Amino acid sequence: MTITINDIERAMFEWAPASLAMRDDRNGLAAGDRRGRVSHVLAALDVTLNTIAEAKALGADVIVAHHPIVWGDKAPWPSSDTDAGSILLALCGVGVAAVTMHTNLDAARGGINDVLARLIGLEDVRIFDEKDGIGRMGRLPKPMSAKDYAVQCKAAVGTGVVRYYDAGRPIEAVALCSGGGAAVFPDAIKAGCDAFVTGDVKHSDFLIAQNQGVTLFSCGHFATENIITPVVADYLRAQFPGLKVTLSRETAEPFVCL
Repeated sequence: MTITINDIERAMFEWAPASLAMRDDRNGLAAGDRRGRVSHVLAALDVTLNTIAEAKALGADVIVAHHPIVWGDKAPWPSSDTDAGSILLALCGVGVAAVTMHTNLDAARGGINDVLARLIGLEDVRIFDEKDGIGRMGRLPKPMSAKDYAVQCKAAVGTGVVRYYDAGRPIEAVALCSGGGAAVFPDAIKAGCDAFVTGDVKHSDFLIAQNQGVTLFSCGHFATENIITPVVADYLRAQFPGLKVTLSRETAEPFVCL
């Protein structure tokens, strides 16, 4: 069976349709020949110079990643003039293709936010933000304190640090949005959550939590999204029996915490 780059993109869109993506989000083939044959896929959270070098060293034909190389309508030239251009230039230089699935994979059934909900122990999970469909809300089997739930979330996503505001009441109804999900925090509050779990939050978001009396957990952008990488790998193996899929070892937090 011959597998092409186009087949990989098609399979990913069957799971996470392009129609689920937020406005100005770029998904699908970012670089490469649609007709190119694929025998080895590297699954990663990001397409970086490190993951491109890793793909080349492994003999992978395509990187399937979550974060887009380019955001918005203005695509850069593949040149060293911009960071995104350098990534595109590197892909072209080594002959490795890239397919990215971003907010469509956040919103998809069985996508990032469904995986996150399962990992942090939620039941009866549903979509709470009807506009974009990326946020999820569910219930814990039994109420927990903010500190205990912070420990549970930390272990569940494998993050090094969890920052949280404790509203001082037991947590049962939990809303979540992976990565930079603070934009849907107000919707989560309106939906009646006791706590909100996401990756990145600002100081002002913690003040909103304090003012609204809602517990807020910041578990890290990378940690709340890299959980999808092994799921993507398993999905592609099931779709294409015999296809080699490797999890990136170069995808990691780009910083350390002291």
